[in-house]
Amino acid sequence: MKLVAAGLSDVGQERDHNEDSYAVEEPMGLFIVADGMGGHLAGEVASAMAISTVIEHVQKDTGEDRLAVLADATRLANARVIEEGNRNRKRRGMGSTFVALIRDRDGMGIVHVGDSRCYRYRHNVLERLTRDHSLIEEYAGDDPVARAALGNYSNMITRAIGTGPEVEPEVRREKLQVGDTYMLCSDGLCGVVKDSDLARIIARGPDLIERAKELVQSANENGGPDNITVVLVRIDP
Repeated sequence: MKLVAAGLSDVGQERDHNEDSYAVEEPMGLFIVADGMGGHLAGEVASAMAISTVIEHVQKDTGEDRLAVLADATRLANARVIEEGNRNRKRRGMGSTFVALIRDRDGMGIVHVGDSRCYRYRHNVLERLTRDHSLIEEYAGDDPVARAALGNYSNMITRAIGTGPEVEPEVRREKLQVGDTYMLCSDGLCGVVKDSDLARIIARGPDLIERAKELVQSANENGGPDNITVVLVRIDP
């Protein structure tokens, strides 16, 4: 089985700069989306630093458990982002959400921190494989009354790279299956476009860059209130 991927990022309709970053590293079997926080310059620095740190660490570590290597790389990224914030006063407090896929033998490893998400499209069904590290998801869950009560705090993140001295990424391993399409995205996409519409767009055909363009376009047509980033990864024979 081989992995085929495409990624795209867009500033959206209301922001004047893009704090998202992404990586498509097909030879490494590594794919990442990071959504930076911290304002102009700092957010994009945090997301780019998180990704570059993870790529560097994964390249160097030849351990057999690649999911564990990716989780360790995420912890290292947290330390480096905090160190840079302490070193440069203008970047103090910067951080980033993070979601990544890594090929791990006959499986796909998923690591995430924050509210950037991983979905899988399999047999015409789109399934979310990550739970947001956010106040509303961790404390309200699917309870509509509780979610309404926390509506003003819907964007409050409970876990992210760079926001504390230590971070514990959530990990998950899935069996590879030919025909699956995984989607990584920032909340500028999944927070704006309904899951049913995400599935409908992915189902339109195998051209991943066209699907990525259509997903970004859909978010922009729905107002594009935030930066929009998507990475699509398909499992081919």
